[in-house]
Parts: sequence; structure tokens; C-alpha cells
Amino acid sequence: MAEYSGIERRLVFRLLDYWERKKEGRKMPSLDDIQSSELADDWDWCFLISLGDEGENATFTHVGSLISPPQRGNLIGTEVSRCPEGMLLKQATAFMPRVLELGVPVSIGGECEDGGDKLLYRSTLMPLSSDDVFVDGLFGGANCRKVTNG
Repeated sequence: MAEYSGIERRLVFRLLDYWERKKEGRKMPSLDDIQSSELADDWDWCFLISLGDEGENATFTHVGSLISPPQRGNLIGTEVSRCPEGMLLKQATAFMPRVLELGVPVSIGGECEDGGDKLLYRSTLMPLSSDDVFVDGLFGGANCRKVTNG
């Protein structure tokens, strides 16, 4: 998101601002409103989830290369419930039921393990809707830094 360069350093705030702008007077934007070209480098820290009826069969439709490196396998088309343990992405989707229940963005942060590394992370998960009533998708992002001893 080039227009934020130097203004807001935190990914979660940039993504929340983007989500707010994409609402355009609605309760929430749709999955089609989220455009990789508008997110620039942030896109690699983002993920998109498509939901079936009543939030069932939640499936990844995009997983950024920095939140889940390609050498760990392609998660596109994988159900969120099958996301491997020990990944930042697993932590970033753990509060999905709360977002579905509340119908509003939720952001969390904390410590987690990813690939054997201890990380400090921040993540956000935001609802999407094609009819502005039923949540049929989720837009999320997370980034982190390694915790160093010393």
C-alpha cells in the first residue's frame, strides 16, 4: 500500500484502514473488493478465506508467501481447519469463530512458534460479504519478528 509508506508502520492498521475504505458505505466489503494490486508488498502477509454456508468449509483462496512460505506447501484450496500446527497462519486464523460471531474485525497479538522459531506477532481478521448480510469470506493478515535471546 504505497500511499501509507512512512505514515503507518503497523500492517494490521494498514489492512484495517484498507478494509474500512473498501466498505464504501456498506457494513463490510466483499471478497471481490480485495485487490492484490492495491495492497502492494502487504499482499505477501495477507490471506483470504472463502466460507461455505453458515461458515462451514472455510477454505484458503490466497495465502501470502511471507505468512506461509511456498516451501511449506501450497495451502490454497486447503480447509482452514487443516492448517498445520506450528505456523503463524494457524495462529492468525485461530479466532475465526469470534469474527464470524461478531461480524467485525478482530486483531490480536502475542507469541507463537513457527518453524521452530519463537515469534512475536500481530494479526487481524476481517469479515467479508457479497450481500452485506451473510459473512461469506474473511480477509486477514499477520506479520511478526523473531524473538532473540540476549
